[in-house]
Amino acid sequence: MSDNLTKSNMSRREMLRRAGKTAAASVALTPVIQSAIASRALAAEDAPLNGIAGIDRVTVLPGKTYLRGWAGYGDPPRPVRAGRGAPPPPPPATGPATTATWSKDSGPGAVTFADPKALVTTATFTTPGAYVLKLTVDNGQTTASSTLNVSVETPPPTKQLDAVYTKNFKIDSPLWNARAKALMVSWIPYCVDQMNRTDIPAGRGDGGIDNFVEAGKALRGEPHGNHKGYVFSNAWVHQTVEAMSIALMIDPQGDPEILKAHEKMRATLEDWIPKILAAQEPDGYLQTAFSLPRAGGRGGVVDTSSFKHWDPAHRGDHEGYTAGYFLESAINHYLMTNKKDARLYNAAKKLADCWSNNLGPAPKKPWYDGHQQMEQGLVRFGRFVNDMESGGRGQKYIDLARFLLDCRYTAAVNPDRDRSEYDQSHLPVVQQYEAVGHAVRAVYTYSGMADVAVETHDPDYQSAVKSLWDNLINKKYYVTGGVGSGETSEGFGPNYSLRNGAYCEACSTCGEIFFQWKMNLAYHDARYVDLYEESMYNALMGATDLAGRNFYYRNPLDERSPRSPWDVCPCCVGNISRTLLMLPTWVYAKSADGVYVNLFIGSTITVENAGGTDVQMVQATDYPWNGKVSITVNPKAHKTFSVRIRVPNRNVSRLYQGTPDANGITSLAVNGSPVKPTIDKGYAVITRAWKAGDRIDLVLPLKVQRVKADEKIESTRNKVALRYGPLVYNFEKADQEITDKALSPGSALTTEWKGDLLGGVMVIKGKFADGSPMMAIPNYARTNREPAPAPVAAGTPLRPATSVVWIKEA
Repeated sequence: MSDNLTKSNMSRREMLRRAGKTAAASVALTPVIQSAIASRALAAEDAPLNGIAGIDRVTVLPGKTYLRGWAGYGDPPRPVRAGRGAPPPPPPATGPATTATWSKDSGPGAVTFADPKALVTTATFTTPGAYVLKLTVDNGQTTASSTLNVSVETPPPTKQLDAVYTKNFKIDSPLWNARAKALMVSWIPYCVDQMNRTDIPAGRGDGGIDNFVEAGKALRGEPHGNHKGYVFSNAWVHQTVEAMSIALMIDPQGDPEILKAHEKMRATLEDWIPKILAAQEPDGYLQTAFSLPRAGGRGGVVDTSSFKHWDPAHRGDHEGYTAGYFLESAINHYLMTNKKDARLYNAAKKLADCWSNNLGPAPKKPWYDGHQQMEQGLVRFGRFVNDMESGGRGQKYIDLARFLLDCRYTAAVNPDRDRSEYDQSHLPVVQQYEAVGHAVRAVYTYSGMADVAVETHDPDYQSAVKSLWDNLINKKYYVTGGVGSGETSEGFGPNYSLRNGAYCEACSTCGEIFFQWKMNLAYHDARYVDLYEESMYNALMGATDLAGRNFYYRNPLDERSPRSPWDVCPCCVGNISRTLLMLPTWVYAKSADGVYVNLFIGSTITVENAGGTDVQMVQATDYPWNGKVSITVNPKAHKTFSVRIRVPNRNVSRLYQGTPDANGITSLAVNGSPVKPTIDKGYAVITRAWKAGDRIDLVLPLKVQRVKADEKIESTRNKVALRYGPLVYNFEKADQEITDKALSPGSALTTEWKGDLLGGVMVIKGKFADGSPMMAIPNYARTNREPAPAPVAAGTPLRPATSVVWIKEA
């Protein structure tokens, strides 16, 4: 079917600045048929009979798939929103009445349709495998047909893997030590300073801790100022609290600069926490945009005293977005203090209780938020409460997360006029099979849905989550691990439309990492780690510069602009650092029978209660520059358990194929003796009686790979990208002219370590087709050497790219 979508370059920031939530809704898509083009009025004799079966999807047994076919003449219509001066949609083309019939075209088992004659129906399957379903449309004179593919799968394991909480740990990796230090010494303290400022001009990224101070005054009945910045500005304060808490769990190893930064972080938390708590309302509600008057248009002031919480009129006010980040900040603060300081933890329970007391099935209130975050925040916090306290006290928060997701398409909450792809409210979440709309909202939704699927074992949730994952990774995923082409407002374009001027917002990468991580926990499968490793090393690690002083909100593959020290919407500033620094959670997972080694990063991390004992895991490696990895296993007690080591697969997404092959593990030994482990779901499994000091040595194949993209992606046709291990490389103007340059398919490519370049990097060297020298650097290190270009006036043509991932192949 057609994969075209309405395009908009309007960002969330622009929409909120211009007209708030209404404008955000007005640019969003409302599909009855996903990815359909707007129809034109055609005379019946000019419009051919047409049928559209729908998009490809996954069904997890014993679940069903929801079919939404279309039959008519010409192209399927895309509903157009009325209001705001929009013209009504053209009338559809007409013709003789049609009938429709669903049938199984192919597949290994039987298919049962709830009503094979209805366009909107369901289908169930008896056997796993690949199926093709056909929709046949008949008008008595001619027929038309359309098919869709369904991959029918068995369900994931009943018990998910357990997350490893981030607690005190040590990094021992040249690359990661440098990146963590830049975040701790420069970036986080700078963000703190920005949020402590009271003089940032309106609309330029203002609204920090001062909003909490003024809200506290308002709640005490004292004179107070107006709310500053966006309604969601509390979010980056909460993110930064979490980032500081995680940073304080990293061993400074005597580094005086880190020690000084840690001192500032502790002082900041002691200053901020009372101010944040003073802004919490008596019932637990917390969002300063509802406690303070807001600046209005033309210098006016909006009185918020009559604003109701969870009111559809204020669905765009990000109540759940800010609340979800607060819950998550409380988790890592509580862990950082070794459970000794429960101020934020208790306040987070009070906030979660406030939501739970007011929202839910009747007689409580139905609700969904315009920007998802509370859903995954509630599950993460609910699980944490269950782990910290007895009696399943966090379960009500997990149940509320599902309720909020299920409310996204409910007539009483979400009338048809408000349903929108933009915030993923266009269909019930269990009937969403394509990644659409605002990319951050989308991946946060899918992350929360993955949580609910694990908690409930609901096959409809499992089917939708797996379908969304499949669509995202195999049709809308960048080779860097970024998501969001930006063809819709900060969001997804059609399938295979992956332009190199991508939006790839840093926050969407953070959400993508959480989504893949949760899929790994659910499926016990290493391929999800392969994906979040790609996203971390390529799409997120380079969001800040090497010095930790500037950041990218957008992360296109063709880079034309320098990073900036701040942004009018600094929503990514704390998200970047909190996500990158949470290494124990990303490096390991655990189960009742052992430890899962997911990432290869020099570090000392204790995995608690894995295989019946606490296990200190000590990695020594210079990965990704070198493939040698040594892991010392130090169990607290002599125990028999399994250590599962990820066997890297560089080609998880069908969109990209790298040659030569660089998958697998070259060699593996325990205490010097080679072993041949079994391979299970991408992990090499070593089961034995482990004692302190046992050592695993492995070698990962690191080779220069040429990466080719699927021919359906127009922007990468006849182009090639380079990869070394998990690192995607970049051709930068600082090293050579990149305009009209091309690589020959058979040209020799070699690696060279340059310790004096960009903090120490492995470069890829060779020659272009014209014989001139070529050098590529890791994508995360891009744009750290070019001086910042002068500003350009609005409407000026785009500058030529100064760094590119894809280059022509001669």
